Amino acid sequence: MTTRKGCWFSSWVAAVLLATAAPAVSEGAEEHALAVVVAKAFPADNLSFGDLKHLYMGNPVYVGGKKLIPVTQPVRASARVAFDQSVLGMSPEAAARYWIDRRIRGQSGPPKAVDPPELLVKVVSKVDGAIGYVRPGVVSGDVKVVRIDGKRPSDPGYRVGR
Repeated sequence: MTTRKGCWFSSWVAAVLLATAAPAVSEGAEEHALAVVVAKAFPADNLSFGDLKHLYMGNPVYVGGKKLIPVTQPVRASARVAFDQSVLGMSPEAAARYWIDRRIRGQSGPPKAVDPPELLVKVVSKVDGAIGYVRPGVVSGDVKVVRIDGKRPSDPGYRVGR
């Protein structure tokens, strides 16, 4: 069953996709870390690793009074696999089972997947409360990188995507 909110979001993503011709990203020499991004106007610069995991496991997280809306990458994208392993502690197969189990129990489904990564950045920059992750080379001036437990992707001990 699709909710009105889900239909609106899917329609909005489709409209943005049609309006923007984003080039494909070469995945040859990617950095291992993933940058967690939000819109420039988002009220926070830091998020705990625990809140990030909580959010991407389908649970609500509020920052500055705003509910975060997680946006993810397609299931088999290298960034998605790295994120699920480093943040959720799950392989692609385990993550798929997790979301199936939640659906069976009547709980929320997985975050919306947006591809390519440049479009994900554009969606995050335009949707109030949206949060996503991309390789650092994809980050544009439309978004800001959120520190996770006070660390940036280039800092030692940063755990997202490593």
